[in-house]
Amino acid sequence: MNINKVIRKYRKEANLTQEQLAICLGVSAPAVNKWENGISYPDITLLSPLARVLKINVDTLLSFNEALTDKEIDLLVDKIAKMAQTEGYQKAYEQGAELIKEHATCERLILSITSILDCFLTQDVENHEGYEAQILLWYELIATSEKPEIAAMATTLLGSKYIKKQEFEKAQQLIDRIPPAGYDKQFMQATLFKDQGKNEEAYQIYEQMLLKNANELVSIIQLIIRLLVQEEAFNKTKKYVDLGKEVVRLFDLGAYSESTAELFLAIERREVEKSLEILEQMVAKIETISDFRKSDLYTHIKFKEPQSSDYDMVKSMLKRGLENDDKSAFLKGEPRFKTILKTLDR
Repeated sequence: MNINKVIRKYRKEANLTQEQLAICLGVSAPAVNKWENGISYPDITLLSPLARVLKINVDTLLSFNEALTDKEIDLLVDKIAKMAQTEGYQKAYEQGAELIKEHATCERLILSITSILDCFLTQDVENHEGYEAQILLWYELIATSEKPEIAAMATTLLGSKYIKKQEFEKAQQLIDRIPPAGYDKQFMQATLFKDQGKNEEAYQIYEQMLLKNANELVSIIQLIIRLLVQEEAFNKTKKYVDLGKEVVRLFDLGAYSESTAELFLAIERREVEKSLEILEQMVAKIETISDFRKSDLYTHIKFKEPQSSDYDMVKSMLKRGLENDDKSAFLKGEPRFKTILKTLDR
């Protein structure tokens, strides 16, 4: 039972101190402190009043809604993503917040829903600042997880938010909390499987590492291009654009991904014709974003079958990005650009 974590989480969300919660329940502040530290538990007669003060139900307080499988979590997150696309951000946010309340101790669900709501939160969403404040709070709560992989992911996403907001001191504090990379656990596990004769399991880990590192390599190349553009060192960008394309081809990451760095560069240089040409190619090739699933390089990885909703999400995110990014504003009067946006709506 994780009642101590539930009490702490919802007390903070309700902006109550331990003393204030104690007064509401007619107990001492040290008693609340002991509950939150797992030293003792609230009396059974206090469960209903405690749940009411924390604005949750008793099932949530007692973590009865905690056990969710990875598949169940994925389905719930997909539902939130579809809702954001079809019914608007507010509906998706309300549903996501309700799920987080229902499954207050399911940290993977909280992280997944928070990140998908963060992904769909654009500047044109009404009450943008209010939603962002709650998203930051969820990230901060989950960043204290006792599960290293959950805490690291939440800390990384939270740090990225603070960098974007130019709150550099907070970002640095978070970066300092991330432990230095040690000897890779996955690599050791794959080596153990190999020496045990469990080749299928070893292949799967090696291929997962290959795919992950290939995607990271593409991201690093794109970040270098961004730095070069920032410094207006355009004479050096071609080499990295070509390198990025070659990495995508070599590791079967799909034709759609080949053009992302080139598009960024064309938009940054305000090249109308080239930007439109690349965009048209990317829109036509959106479904190649899942081509890695068919690659001979990753035959031992058990991928879930891509759904049409996966491609719809990519289209929706690309469309939102094009509509809301000030840097692509120079394209908005172009008839071809309007056609591209209409195509992304289908």
